[in-house]
Amino acid sequence: MNVTAQEKSALYELSWSLSAGSPSDPLKLSYEIVALEELFVSDRLWDYGPDRKRIPDPFGVYRYVRDGSLRLVFAQAPYPPNVMPHVVYQPLYSRIAAGESRKVELTLSQPVDEYSSLARDITAPTALEEVSKVIFVMGYRARSTMEADPTPPPKESAEEAGYIVHDPKHIVSTMEVGALPVKRRTGYMARFALPGEPAPGPMPMDPPRPSK
Repeated sequence: MNVTAQEKSALYELSWSLSAGSPSDPLKLSYEIVALEELFVSDRLWDYGPDRKRIPDPFGVYRYVRDGSLRLVFAQAPYPPNVMPHVVYQPLYSRIAAGESRKVELTLSQPVDEYSSLARDITAPTALEEVSKVIFVMGYRARSTMEADPTPPPKESAEEAGYIVHDPKHIVSTMEVGALPVKRRTGYMARFALPGEPAPGPMPMDPPRPSK
């Protein structure tokens, strides 16, 4: 497999690709964003390490299977409308100066499994299926739309952690892949919805125990 896609706007030029030598080899996701004016992009996904300090998310990108597509998402992970997580793991942002670019390469095992910061159990039961397209999603915001410079999280540096940015827009780019094997979770998972799609439904809750 070796497929590529490109997107261009007044703010950025995006090119991204998926490649693998064979169906059993790891799948390589590569992307490059050229900023046509100063831009912030939400590719700093993170987790807590053993000492409760922030670390880069070890899985690199959130992954959802929905409506015949695999969605590779660098944006806020959705959560059930009836459950409010204690921490939502809001992505942090990288700064790209005007005329500069940011290039990243990640490796995904095949078949690709579903994962997000709010659905971390990669041992959950799955069913193998195939998708015909992959959708790349990333939040962004131009510096020119902000009243002030964004800041890093308290007591952290922007170089190590990234910036806190609110009210982003989203880059959404789709590529056709033929037949890509994925592992879709058979239980409940709040999956990322594209514009115009219904948001995740409520998480099934255990029925209350009868009183004695």
